[in-house]
Amino acid sequence: MAREVFRRTLPNGNLVVSLVSEIEDGDFSLNQSADKALEKNQSRLHVGEWNWLSQEHGTEIVWLATNERASGVKGDALITASKQKVISVTVADCLPLLLVEESGIMGLLHLGWRGIEQGLLEKSIQTIRKKSVQPITAVLGPCINVCCYEFGRNEMDILVEKYGSTIIGRTLTGSLSLNIKACVKKILTSCEVGIEYEDTACTNCDSRHWSFRDDGTDKRQVMIAWKQESE
Repeated sequence: MAREVFRRTLPNGNLVVSLVSEIEDGDFSLNQSADKALEKNQSRLHVGEWNWLSQEHGTEIVWLATNERASGVKGDALITASKQKVISVTVADCLPLLLVEESGIMGLLHLGWRGIEQGLLEKSIQTIRKKSVQPITAVLGPCINVCCYEFGRNEMDILVEKYGSTIIGRTLTGSLSLNIKACVKKILTSCEVGIEYEDTACTNCDSRHWSFRDDGTDKRQVMIAWKQESE
């Protein structure tokens, strides 16, 4: 069942909670909207006003005001300061990442290698800091790990130029692989964002999760976050 990856009461008394679903919780892929299957799985995981994006592997950031909803809006980062929102990103190998700022701003990002290379994480941090200068921490959800993420040499050279050779690894079978979390950690360090929690599961190895790399599945797990009054 879904596991809690973050729970913290902020200085203003608000509680931020984040969960990552598992296969047992159902499929959260967006192509189920028409037959209500997505809505049913969402409500079983957490009751509330769910918000999600189309996830284009780009750098579009959506700021969600209290009176707005996002139901498949174009973007790869969803940020809000509202207590009335459940924000979510779906993944099946890419990295879901939560940013939590001390005044109560929270953002969820869908990070594949293209979004990382194009600066989605840096832009999201900048968006939050335009609203508040309080400290930001990050929560890294499960993604495909270096043991399984076979990667092309040309794309690797592009990323190495930005993030250094420590992002290079080898799969369990000896192929060139990308350490996607190493890229993200480099960015977080340069932006002075600490890591509160890192989920170590590999979506390709761990039977609790779907993996596109493993079998081309169109099914997805989800990472969600919400803010509420402290318990």
